[in-house]
Amino acid sequence: MLTVHYKILSRFLLLLVMATGTFTMSAQVTEKNPDLVYGFDPLLYNGMAYYYYAPPHTTGTQYLFGLFDAQGSVTLRGNTYTSIALNLDILNQQLIHKYTNSIGSPSLIQISFAWLEKFEIQGCHFEVIAKADTTKEIYQVLGNGPSKILYFQSRKLLVENLTESTDRFFSRIQKLMYVYNGSVKVKYKNNRTFVAAFKKTQHDPIRKYIRKHNLTVHKATDQQMTELINYCNTLTGT
Repeated sequence: MLTVHYKILSRFLLLLVMATGTFTMSAQVTEKNPDLVYGFDPLLYNGMAYYYYAPPHTTGTQYLFGLFDAQGSVTLRGNTYTSIALNLDILNQQLIHKYTNSIGSPSLIQISFAWLEKFEIQGCHFEVIAKADTTKEIYQVLGNGPSKILYFQSRKLLVENLTESTDRFFSRIQKLMYVYNGSVKVKYKNNRTFVAAFKKTQHDPIRKYIRKHNLTVHKATDQQMTELINYCNTLTGT
């Protein structure tokens, strides 16, 4: 009887060792192959895992948009990926991709800034543009033609203006506005400085367009500003 029990126990241990070895080999292969981990092109999933935790009792969001856009698109090193969930962290200036990992859990990853060229979220077009010192920044881009409108958007994490309060909140979106001709950015704040960003010979027709359409450039919609800059691109010498 003892011999029978010994044989059964031996077979059980052998099966356990074999199963453990198979699991270990499978885990090793998975770790080495990004496609098995993420199920997608490793070019897209080359960034770092995204972790940002605001202090307790913080209100608001670090993102530009309230929700991730499941139909977003991004171009990395000439490769375009569509129908992926994206949002822009404008506190830390990072493009974030939300995806389902290999065990079925939602995860966040920072899109590699080194390879990032352009992307679309909620119908808005963004590009990575180098500054004069060659550092790169993310801008929303409006217009078709040699001159474009650029918006640099950000938020700040602020402390409530109350005595002894430690509660924090994310500021409203702060927007810097530029006219961009492909090499030079000219900052504007109002109708006057917008017009001044163009050649003097173009000032009069641009003023007339602004008056005709009753525009206030720092309050105008994206569509209105797109139409304005496209009009500016039709002027002689633009």
